[in-house]
Amino acid sequence: MITLVNRSLFISGAGTGIGLATARLAHSLGAMVSGTVFSDDQITNLDGIIPVERCFIMDVTDAFALESAVSQAASACGGIDGVMASAGIIKLLTSEETNPDDWARILDVNLTASFNLARFTIPYLRKRTPGSIVMISSQIGLVGHRNAAAYAASKSAINGLARSMALELAGANIRVNAIAPGPIATDMTAETRANEDRSNALLKGIPLGRFGKAKEIANLAAFLISDASSFITGQVIVADGGFTAQ
Repeated sequence: MITLVNRSLFISGAGTGIGLATARLAHSLGAMVSGTVFSDDQITNLDGIIPVERCFIMDVTDAFALESAVSQAASACGGIDGVMASAGIIKLLTSEETNPDDWARILDVNLTASFNLARFTIPYLRKRTPGSIVMISSQIGLVGHRNAAAYAASKSAINGLARSMALELAGANIRVNAIAPGPIATDMTAETRANEDRSNALLKGIPLGRFGKAKEIANLAAFLISDASSFITGQVIVADGGFTAQ
């Protein structure tokens, strides 16, 4: 049985999608959850899950604000045991359409902010081992996408980052893994799912024949954060309904 009792967990992008589903599940499993949200309205999604004083409104690319939030969460909870870098964005642009600002923004949110979150939490994880860091990658980081070159690059980089940090931190009993979801029914995929032609084309490529659910990825995240996965590190675990098995 998975339990997160007496664990302190910090989640970026906790106000929506996979981050929100993981915050809900972690709270139900006994964790003290802290996290970031992008806007005021997302705080209401976390009512009863994250106290207002541990819910930080910010752009995760603001490294100073992110480091401060981690420090405040650690102080409020007596430390940090687990971290999940869930904040992310996608823009469906071809390589020719991707301008320097688009490129920088996508990599800053998806990659650099994930790296910074891990980096800022490592000192706290060292004090409360065993620790666990989970980063959200994507199946697109493994197989590519015709209209998401920057997103694919950012998620491919997450895979290498997780593996490298896992090797660096194994001696401190801190595990680092990445989850690579396929298409999940969240706000990020809402536009695609609303387009019948695009949605049907996407579903044809998924052997299970449906979009994934945020709570299904949350189940995997909770497993990786918990001691139930204590011998798993440096892995990119795919949850994509069989898409990459083809």
